[in-house]
Amino acid sequence: MVYFVTKSHLKVSYFKTVIMNLSLEPGIVLTIIAVIAGITIYSFLKSRHLERMLRIEKGIYITSKHKDFLEIKFGFLSLGIGIGILTAYIIRVINSNIDNILYPALIFCFGGIGLIFSFFFIKKYQENN
Repeated sequence: MVYFVTKSHLKVSYFKTVIMNLSLEPGIVLTIIAVIAGITIYSFLKSRHLERMLRIEKGIYITSKHKDFLEIKFGFLSLGIGIGILTAYIIRVINSNIDNILYPALIFCFGGIGLIFSFFFIKKYQENN
């Protein structure tokens, strides 16, 4: 049996071996993620700035009566994440047979509970004022 190998076949097989043997270091991956995140944040801030400048040029002034309470939400979220990490650590110390999946599970659970508490806290604050 005779096989004919063409140049295009060699190029494809070469790229397959390069891609299959490619191992990215964590520093490279984190750098790529940081660059993409930076570009995204820059483009968001730039477009927001341009939109505000266009509103000022046209004489449209929008005053926001609605408060976002981002500080309170972020505070409760951070508190929930901290309690989740602490709880996972205490459970891990008490019972060492538990897998590492406990950490993200409790972080998300307590972070969500913190956001729920922030919702009720803000709702009660808005009712009083």
